[in-house]
Amino acid sequence: MSESTPLGARRHGAMRLLSPAQRRQWQDETLHSPRLRYGIPAWLLFRLEDVVFGPGRSVPKFRALEIINRVAYQAWEQAAYYLAGKLRERSARARQLHDTVEEDRTEQDNEKWHALILDELEAAQGRRESWFRFRLLPQLIAFAVYQVFWLMRVLRPSWAYRFNADIEDHAEHEYAQFVAEHPEWDATPFHSLAAPEYGRYESLADVLRQIGDDEGVHKRISLDRLTRAR
Repeated sequence: MSESTPLGARRHGAMRLLSPAQRRQWQDETLHSPRLRYGIPAWLLFRLEDVVFGPGRSVPKFRALEIINRVAYQAWEQAAYYLAGKLRERSARARQLHDTVEEDRTEQDNEKWHALILDELEAAQGRRESWFRFRLLPQLIAFAVYQVFWLMRVLRPSWAYRFNADIEDHAEHEYAQFVAEHPEWDATPFHSLAAPEYGRYESLADVLRQIGDDEGVHKRISLDRLTRAR
């Protein structure tokens, strides 16, 4: 699959633009690829999410997970400002921190589109889920995860990048499985009014495949950072 922009390049929609055929290829490859061996922090988070939001896959659950998953990039941006303030002189390290903040903002923006689209889809389906369970609790969990990511980024960046790679790998596989569970979505049209910048897609399955591919790009960015941190 060819990418229209480099990993981490700032854009307003998907992390990379794929054709419908390429998105189907992404799904097939993801379904047949092994997951990462998740570390203890990720394993605990996934177990908590299954307890709170249910073990199955649903639009409200995925919307809640998007709220939680995006805080890594918010925490990293704030941690970078803290670290920049500790530098005693202008150096290549300062420039590196600036560049990582730009990447973090790009990834934050991308996750924002995911949450908006899932919000819109949930409303279109006429679902009325528990406000406490699917609105308040995701925010509380996100607040706790934010603190963990901030500390990891400041004290041991490699831990932060590995934790996030696990989260994004899990999300990538879950989206691929979610679409596979609903073959009828290939015939379900969906055009976003809330997030038109994210692009136009042939069907609901098509846009969810694109979101899943975005998660894979996030994973690869974190794995690349992990390699450089080591």
